[in-house]
Amino acid sequence: MATIDGRTLDHQTLEHIRILAVRRVIEDGEAPSVVMKSLGLCRTTIYPWLREFKDKGWESLAASIAAGPEPKLTEAQRQQVKRWILGKDPRQYGFDFGLWSRRIVQQLIEDKLGVQLCLTAVGKLLASLEITPQKPLRRAYERDPLAVEEWKRTRYPKLKRRAKRLGAKIFSWTRRAFNPIRPWGAPTA
Repeated sequence: MATIDGRTLDHQTLEHIRILAVRRVIEDGEAPSVVMKSLGLCRTTIYPWLREFKDKGWESLAASIAAGPEPKLTEAQRQQVKRWILGKDPRQYGFDFGLWSRRIVQQLIEDKLGVQLCLTAVGKLLASLEITPQKPLRRAYERDPLAVEEWKRTRYPKLKRRAKRLGAKIFSWTRRAFNPIRPWGAPTA
């Protein structure tokens, strides 16, 4: 009979198995190795359960979920971080860049609260505060379609000729990626 990996079982099932196994040893007098073999678990697994039962009783066999590490930020500090970010610009706090990034938030937390967090923890913090990456809902109101057309008609052809003469490529920011500008329908190679 193959041995079952107890780590693959849910908490309630493991609790039931612990109580059943200890009961069979304590009340029925079965050998621990026989009990574990019949349950399909590793023979040595029962011994910590028996010690726990001896020290603390049946309650010690109940399912419990590990609490995990203590959070590095208190709830008040978490809310303070949220207030720093919402409606504010990183440049107001002395940063050179005008958009929030995890690295900027990480540095702000370290500077203001003296708490060091890794970038993953900062990302989880922002997600838990419901602060998510944003995309603009519409084009900038300052955009001037006439000026854009004028630039395409007069400036761009000059830039294109100069780039060709120098053997350079012209890049533009598209929704897909930062790609060289290529004629409409040209293969992406």
